[in-house]
Amino acid sequence: MLRVSFQKQLESFTLRADLSLSARVTGLFGPSGSGKTTLLNCIAGLTNPNDGAIRVGDTDFFDSSKHINVACRQRQIGYVFQEGLLFDHLTVRQNLTYSRHHRTGPALEQVVEVLELERLLDRNAGKLSGGEARRVAIGRAILSAPRLLLLDEPLTGLDRRMSGKTLSYIRSVLDAFDMQTIYVSHSISDIVYLCDEVVVIDRGSVVGQGAPIELLGTMVSADRDPLPVLKNIFPLTILPSEADDGTVVGDLGEQTVEVGARAATGRRNVTAMVYARDIILANQKPTGLSARNVLCGKIVRLDADDCRCVASVDVGPHWMVEITRAAMNEMQLAVGSEVYVVVKASAIQLLENSEPTR
Repeated sequence: MLRVSFQKQLESFTLRADLSLSARVTGLFGPSGSGKTTLLNCIAGLTNPNDGAIRVGDTDFFDSSKHINVACRQRQIGYVFQEGLLFDHLTVRQNLTYSRHHRTGPALEQVVEVLELERLLDRNAGKLSGGEARRVAIGRAILSAPRLLLLDEPLTGLDRRMSGKTLSYIRSVLDAFDMQTIYVSHSISDIVYLCDEVVVIDRGSVVGQGAPIELLGTMVSADRDPLPVLKNIFPLTILPSEADDGTVVGDLGEQTVEVGARAATGRRNVTAMVYARDIILANQKPTGLSARNVLCGKIVRLDADDCRCVASVDVGPHWMVEITRAAMNEMQLAVGSEVYVVVKASAIQLLENSEPTR
């Protein structure tokens, strides 16, 4: 449990944080300059609030009324910065073990396996690509055995391919290691994929807190133009097949989907993505389509403004579907409506760091 209640004066506004966070992974969302990084820095002890308190579990990290201010190095917090901040003159192995002295925690071998760092261990950190450096920075933070893990926009500066690949590694880390985490991002889709809860900050004030899917309602009702590009990111198990028609079958849990065979070659457990705008909804099961996937779904949430709508549809995973307000009205869609979800096999993309078939 993380409890923060403090004020921090910034140049143009005052950050007022009053939060109790118990979720395993909490997303922190808001525009640039809203105070997200300052909030993390106060929690980590890199900067001090003007007044208030910060408490992790039963330990006070900061309390102005009690004159408590635990030093940053004693707070046992793992912090992954936007820049990574590795020691370029050290090897990857030396970077990973740098903060591991006199601490128990995850085994080096386990972290190396989850982040697929084996072939990089003896490489100089200054010669890593951007995505490789982020993975090493995440591994170093995990190996410090933190009570709390802070990830400050760890995908910043990466291209789309590397960003998707690194996002999958982050999901693997969060699944493998049980530690409370705060993940800062500008991407609604990433937060929906990774986080159990989201906190929305704007100009230093907490303006929302709840389930990630509720964030969509905030974005749509705010009448933002354009609406941020929405992606559905989900795990997929490729099933054995001897078919030679250019597609393979992936298991969603309760239903299956076809995806391009070339993208899935040699892989079994994969992370897949489909854009919300590339999905079609139907009231009746369509026939005679070139699209390979027609799934059964139930609408669990609708968020709409005057001209557009984002539907959250349960097809096993929850998929966001972007349609017009006119389509929503004509189809008489509502929460609880049963629909058919149509998506082309070619619209489902596979992110790169997927488990190979063994």
